[in-house]
Amino acid sequence: MEEVLRGKAHIGTDGEERIMALSGMLADEPANIHDVFVHADFPYPEITLENGERVKIDQAGFQRLRASSNRPDRKKVFAAFLVRFNDFRRTFGAQLNAQLRKDLFYAKARNYKSCLESSLGGDNIPVAVYTSLVDNIDRNLGAFHRYLQLRKRILGVEQLHGYDLSVPLLAGVGPEYPIEEAKKYLLAAFKPLGQDYISAVKKAFAQRWIDVYANAGKRSGGYANGWAYDVHPYILANYNNGYDDMSGLAHELGHAMHFYLSNTHQPFALAAPPRFVVEVAATFNEALLLDHMLKSITDDRERLSLLARFLENIAITVFRAAQISEFELRIHEMVEKGDQLTGDLLNDLYLKIAKKYHGHDQQICVVDDETKSGWMSIPQLYSSFYAYQYAMAYTASAALSELVLGGDLAATERYGGFLSSGGSDYAINLLKKAGVDMTTSKPFELTIRKMNRAMDEMERILGRMGK
Repeated sequence: MEEVLRGKAHIGTDGEERIMALSGMLADEPANIHDVFVHADFPYPEITLENGERVKIDQAGFQRLRASSNRPDRKKVFAAFLVRFNDFRRTFGAQLNAQLRKDLFYAKARNYKSCLESSLGGDNIPVAVYTSLVDNIDRNLGAFHRYLQLRKRILGVEQLHGYDLSVPLLAGVGPEYPIEEAKKYLLAAFKPLGQDYISAVKKAFAQRWIDVYANAGKRSGGYANGWAYDVHPYILANYNNGYDDMSGLAHELGHAMHFYLSNTHQPFALAAPPRFVVEVAATFNEALLLDHMLKSITDDRERLSLLARFLENIAITVFRAAQISEFELRIHEMVEKGDQLTGDLLNDLYLKIAKKYHGHDQQICVVDDETKSGWMSIPQLYSSFYAYQYAMAYTASAALSELVLGGDLAATERYGGFLSSGGSDYAINLLKKAGVDMTTSKPFELTIRKMNRAMDEMERILGRMGK
């Protein structure tokens, strides 16, 4: 009933609603055209690597090869992929312009003040939550620039470029973690959450909720599904004994325990957590594991490797997501003003924002000209105002984990209540009850503080190592 009353101002007459329903037959076409073009018809380039191997730089090839330890190969891959996309900037511009005009149509038809308000309205997220993310990032780009300087120092390059940002720092450092050993580490890491949580995780391992290893026909990566309300969550993993595999399993167990506790304590209609908070429990578990490992590992190179992974995760989940979010906000504002967006105009804006984020003018990281076409391969732009949720969920979990790891028993109890609440309230209210107010800058400030602590230790370690 509350939802009906809240949405009353945005519901039309029977005839208007019929037209709105019929318009749904057209609404997904910009995204569908983009997906078909990018994944089926796009003429991806081929290049020759320094070892003589001829490779096709499609989406998978780009993800793999831009992380290559061979810098000349990274540079060549980065340029070939993005320059080829730029050749089709007019087509991609028309696709994205159609998506934005669809958003504008629905915002106006539903009597919202803006596309942003329209997109956030369904989940009852205040517009200020989104805009404060962009503002907070702008005020704290110094922390990101510090991370980029550390990356430059560890890679040992004279000048950092955009094609240096995906290569893992200190890859391959540290021991392997077979699944039985990983299980012990995970149970120890989750100890602050209490015995009920530990018992549920043990049940997940003992009762085979987890399909651990890669297999023929199995999808890649990790995945948790908790929609089997009357049974239990299922976790799909492709475990390969590395720290990233163990951390990934911690992530998926966070999802699974969130589903399990919500399903246990909520009726079916209220069990599913709002999408705004679904990543909170997962990234929270990653924070617990990192904290536990850093308490038990004394080797400088291993500690440096773990801290580097932590910072790389923040760089992608917070700063990269915020960069996309700012770009998305600005292009919607332009369409709302009546601008006709073209590939060249989108290129110019994307490059300008990328240069600001990476400190291009201060020579912190050179953003090469081909970066301008990076927006063309971002699928989140076709799910309106979606990327910001990664950053907001991460900052929420960082703030919550700081409280729990600090020994605040009341915070631990509140977090347990959050995991059991499912979708029984709006996302912002659920997090506020857990102890984090996402309408303020505090969660972001706690995240930056945690980030700076990690960089402080990395600099001390690098000093001891003579680097």
